[in-house]
Amino acid sequence: MAKKRSAAQKAADKRRTGRPPKADEEKRSEPVMVYLTKTEREELEAKAEAKGVTLATLIMSRWRDREE
Repeated sequence: MAKKRSAAQKAADKRRTGRPPKADEEKRSEPVMVYLTKTEREELEAKAEAKGVTLATLIMSRWRDREE
């Protein structure tokens, strides 16, 4: 079981700064879950590595390159 955070840790959390989360209207993309078999993933990763791109870029390239 996780140890409870102390009052000092909670106070430090409140002082932390950083960029606030974007509003939904400002977001340009949305995560999508894709399930692959181990073999499919290995094949796609090898193709992506050969092309010098990420796996996500390789998967999306078919739709991004398509002209409508």
